[in-house]
Amino acid sequence: MKIFLIGPIKSSFVQNDIKILSKKNRLLLENSVIGRGIKGIWNLFLLTLRSIFKTTKCDAVFCWFADYTTLIPSLLAKIFGKNIYVVAGGFDVTNLPEINCGARLRPLRWFCVKNTFRLADKIFPVSNYAQKQLITLTNVNEKKVKMIYNCIDTSLFSEEITQSNRKFVLTVSQGDNWIEYIRKGTKRFIEIAKELKDTKFVIAGLRDQALHLARKDAENALNIEIIPGPLDLYNEIVPLYKKSVAYCQFSIEETFGVAVLEAMICGSLPIVSEGGALPEIVSGSDAVVVRTKEDIFNAIAKAKALSNTERVKLRDFAFRFDISEREQILLNEIRCR
Repeated sequence: MKIFLIGPIKSSFVQNDIKILSKKNRLLLENSVIGRGIKGIWNLFLLTLRSIFKTTKCDAVFCWFADYTTLIPSLLAKIFGKNIYVVAGGFDVTNLPEINCGARLRPLRWFCVKNTFRLADKIFPVSNYAQKQLITLTNVNEKKVKMIYNCIDTSLFSEEITQSNRKFVLTVSQGDNWIEYIRKGTKRFIEIAKELKDTKFVIAGLRDQALHLARKDAENALNIEIIPGPLDLYNEIVPLYKKSVAYCQFSIEETFGVAVLEAMICGSLPIVSEGGALPEIVSGSDAVVVRTKEDIFNAIAKAKALSNTERVKLRDFAFRFDISEREQILLNEIRCR
């Protein structure tokens, strides 16, 4: 089968699905990242033209997130009787009006999102939390919804876990604006770091406005290091995971939490908020779900004292979300259409 896949192609989770789907199918790819402003509008126009052409050449359309870029291909696919698959688990099922975050808060974008979901033959939320959000926000037919957990390709991570050379508490965010800075909990991370002056904290991946805000908030805090993005996952971020005693994800909301699992497979103790799917993803592991500042302080102390055996146990837990688990379910769902 020939599948037209549209999504943020450079993201590790999309690369995983490309790896899965290309085993049984021929893929036509299109990067849905278009930018902002006038340039973004122009890029959307060009992308739409390319998408129309690729949709006519394929047997099915596979969308990683519903967005501006997916409505026209989905509509065209429906007209010509082609199958439409949509992965739900990003801005499309986020609704945080307190920080103006989520597709539903933008009328035109929401029109594209909700109608992409309505046209879809199958929708694959990346967690139970994402599924709940999808159904609550869109009222789609639940019969066409199948939750399939997101994944990591564990074969790309070294199985060796070492206790030595772990020096800091880490958080990673590729955010580039104020909304992502707040949603990802970076501001809270900095506030915690300022109170634990004897511990080193590292923030990695921020860009543009989010980077500026972090530098301003962390000003004069000698125990905070900020590493600007963009960063390569395997060459730059993974070495940071391996050197960290703990990985913090204080997000207001997450529909999954890939970075949490990436850190875990490198032996770093996840310390996560109650935001969205984070407690769901780490349930059954030694990761710590925190509610208060005191919870965070205690969790960091626990992370510093963690043995190598306990770090290996964290790694082993992350294998539950190996790419092979998603592959089996995803390929079966696509074959049964």
